Amino acid sequence: MVRFLSVLVFILFAGSLAAPTGAVYRITEQDRADIDRIEKYLNKMESLRSKFVQLSSGDRFAEGTIYIERPKRLRLAYKKPSNIQIYANGNWLAHVDTDLEAIWHVPLKSTPAAFLVRDKIKLRGDITVERVMRDARTISVSLVQTAEPDAGRFVLTFSDGPLALRKWTVTDVQGVSTTVTLVAPAYNIAIPRDVFIFDETKFDRERQ
Repeated sequence: MVRFLSVLVFILFAGSLAAPTGAVYRITEQDRADIDRIEKYLNKMESLRSKFVQLSSGDRFAEGTIYIERPKRLRLAYKKPSNIQIYANGNWLAHVDTDLEAIWHVPLKSTPAAFLVRDKIKLRGDITVERVMRDARTISVSLVQTAEPDAGRFVLTFSDGPLALRKWTVTDVQGVSTTVTLVAPAYNIAIPRDVFIFDETKFDRERQ
């Protein structure tokens, strides 16, 4: 279950972030300007509500609705698989399986999900931008953990003009990739507080 949880959750923000390969990419002045612009954008993104579709290696498919309210609030309301729900409201992330009537808790800060719900998002320090990629309509940044750059990769992709978060792709150390694409996202909107609250008394057993 721990492996399933890590795949499912990031899936969303990715469990372990595959090792960079090829020649070393040198960050340019234009890259630095875009990194600063993306960092400022992410810090202005106080909330997000969006449908999402999730595709993983092996043609695994999931879909649902994601809610984010910074700092520290997250909800993944899965439509498929409908028995899985993810909640973060404070310092813990709760994985709920309604079929098993069970809840698993992990510290939010120990999951990659914590990145997008930080009080202050920084694309430096414990996170390093290894590459900036552009095409006619999008800009992407490839992120690695500064202390463990070979542990995996997390790519955020934005539409550009205006800048808006559209998807992220996670590749773990085994080379398994998961892409989450936002569908009709709404940013900086009011989200009812009860969206992030789950009544744990519905279940009488909990597993770690």
